[in-house]
Amino acid sequence: MKLLLVLALLGAVFAEETERKSYDGYQVLEVVPKTEEQVKFLIDLQHGPEGVDFWVEPSRVGKPVTVMLSPIQLRKVTVLLMKSSIAFERTIKDVQKEMMDEMYAQIDKRKQENAFDINNYNSLADINSWLSTTAANCASGSTCRVYNIGNSHLGRPINVFHISRAGTNRKAYWIDATIHAREWIAPATTLKVLDNLARRGDANAVSLTDRYDWYILVIMNPDGYSHTWDVERLWRKNRKPSSANCIGTDLNRNFNFRWGTDGVSHQPCAETYCGPSGGSEPETIAVQNELRRLGPSLLATVTVHAYGNMWMFPWGNTVNFEGRVCERASDHAELMRVSDLTANAIQATYGTSWARGNSCEVIYTTTGGTDDYSKGVAGVKYAFCPELRGNSFVIPASNIDPSYREFFNGIVAMVNAING
Repeated sequence: MKLLLVLALLGAVFAEETERKSYDGYQVLEVVPKTEEQVKFLIDLQHGPEGVDFWVEPSRVGKPVTVMLSPIQLRKVTVLLMKSSIAFERTIKDVQKEMMDEMYAQIDKRKQENAFDINNYNSLADINSWLSTTAANCASGSTCRVYNIGNSHLGRPINVFHISRAGTNRKAYWIDATIHAREWIAPATTLKVLDNLARRGDANAVSLTDRYDWYILVIMNPDGYSHTWDVERLWRKNRKPSSANCIGTDLNRNFNFRWGTDGVSHQPCAETYCGPSGGSEPETIAVQNELRRLGPSLLATVTVHAYGNMWMFPWGNTVNFEGRVCERASDHAELMRVSDLTANAIQATYGTSWARGNSCEVIYTTTGGTDDYSKGVAGVKYAFCPELRGNSFVIPASNIDPSYREFFNGIVAMVNAING
């Protein structure tokens, strides 16, 4: 019986890999909860078994929430919203027509070109090939290498790019991206940061690589990212079966620190499913091990997400995992000082506006996230989680370079703030 179940699951995965998902009839709603009861209703809906996909998650009264619904979900959820006297607005009336037709065409074009373009979105294979080529052509005086810290559920390598120079006891910085597969602007932006550092392309890159080592994990979730290219552009989780009917764990709820207690779902079909236990997923295990190994040398970690223009730091939980009061780190004021300087530098690039602060207060409650694990277990004092520019997970490639420029300015300001 167990063998038959495994074969059935493998068959389902294989079938998905050969047929692209259509978003015909999917809609995106914006909801603004007016009471605590309405907030709770939306949180329960988010973490329930139906797998409802919140693009902007519910957190507090008055803060807009964005949710994408399939046609079946749409009928059910709109009835529930009306019964609960929760007003909503349709912001995208047909996801396929308004977003995915053009995006799928772009994906097909990029596949046909089969060539890496630093100013466009790139497939997993092209990214890995480019990383190897870039390591082999490292700037004079620097040492670059790509090394494997583990493999994904489907056996894909999880590769870290390391930039170093001669010297002993050098401190380091860590950047990772694409823990959520659909957030394409995150790896695209991170690749341009890596490119500048590896080439020592400007005065800031020279200064940053002269003084510090850099560890950059561009694609933490390779199975999920590959799936967004081949099958389902808006896929979020990894690709390990979570039940007989559902696939995937939210890796940013799976780290083994305060796991499963706040801002997560224990329903395997939910988008925020935290896994059966803390650190259960191979991708999470690989990063946990590497963060602990590097922890004593790391001055800061930066886990890159999208979207929303935010620069955040621990903690993600409430005080008692049930109330509405967010827990602050003992060094909250220092984390805020560095975050203010970082976000101000980002804002100054193009005159944008960026929120900053404790992630629980800025965005919503979470436990089992990368930044909390980095600070709480690996012992890295400065653990940050930015949400890059955009108002959707599908953002034109024309945003890649401006995203890089503002983000890199933030990285420079962050390093200067930490080291005086």
